[in-house]
Amino acid sequence: MSQQDQGQQVQMQFPADLEYVYRDFFTVYAGPDDVILEFGNVNRSVANQVKIANRIVLTPANALRLREILDRTIAEMQRRLSANAGQA
Repeated sequence: MSQQDQGQQVQMQFPADLEYVYRDFFTVYAGPDDVILEFGNVNRSVANQVKIANRIVLTPANALRLREILDRTIAEMQRRLSANAGQA
């Protein structure tokens, strides 16, 4: 979460044992009161089966902020990839 977008700075703390997880599937539900993101993994052994592992609930306002930050971040990533491809 970036509070810098609102002119504020927050100090983030990360535990030394912070877990990184891989997810290759997600769903999104948007309602009037909340936006629910579900993340999981495709079962490689059983066709057409996904195991949901995480559910994140956001307010609509925070979901919109997340979308804006993702849009900017992905656009910057694509710009860098295009620049690197032009140098190769």
